[in-house]
Amino acid sequence: MNGFSGRYRSAQTRARVTCILLGLVALITLIWVIQEGSGLRIVDDARNKILYPYEANNYARSTAFVVYLYLGAVSVTAIAFLAWLSRSVENVPALGGGKPLVTPRWSIGWWFVPVANLLKPYQIVRDLHDRMGLGESSGGGWIIVSWWVLFVVGNALSLVAAAWAEPKNLDALSALYSIRGTAAGLAFLGTVAAITVVLRIQWRAEQRADALGPVKPGTVVPA
Repeated sequence: MNGFSGRYRSAQTRARVTCILLGLVALITLIWVIQEGSGLRIVDDARNKILYPYEANNYARSTAFVVYLYLGAVSVTAIAFLAWLSRSVENVPALGGGKPLVTPRWSIGWWFVPVANLLKPYQIVRDLHDRMGLGESSGGGWIIVSWWVLFVVGNALSLVAAAWAEPKNLDALSALYSIRGTAAGLAFLGTVAAITVVLRIQWRAEQRADALGPVKPGTVVPA
């Protein structure tokens, strides 16, 4: 069925794993925010000529550790999120949501298409969210919008910080730490919003499954 199995298989376990991992990412981003705040303190100490070399070295090492920890956690979480998204999209026809915007495979693939991935993933998740609406559970699209804006802006600031040339003075270094701290703050808010998105869509899907009763394998329910 054009990439759809027509079978309903609950994505509840995948949603649970995804939310746990997102919670871990949120915790790491909070540490990241604190780390960038420490960077601003390092700059102030340097301005006041009271910065010891070992403090600067310790800060550099701890920052590298937090960055690698964050990247590792995000990579694992992205895999879990996409696995949940693919299963959720695949379930749409079996839950009477009609034909989704994309196939399960392309619900993953569009995230890796340059330029298009600035909008297409949002459209996929928004389409899934709206199709799973049932009665009083409809609405709430602003949650998806908020999540995506935070995600895009936070990542854009992270890219700006990553591309920042080696600071030539303390003012430039302070500006860099401020940008990175802001990016981390947005990443935290975006991660919390992502948890809300996953839970909301999964709740809608479960409500539909309960309303339909037992959905037999191979059965496609009309929208």
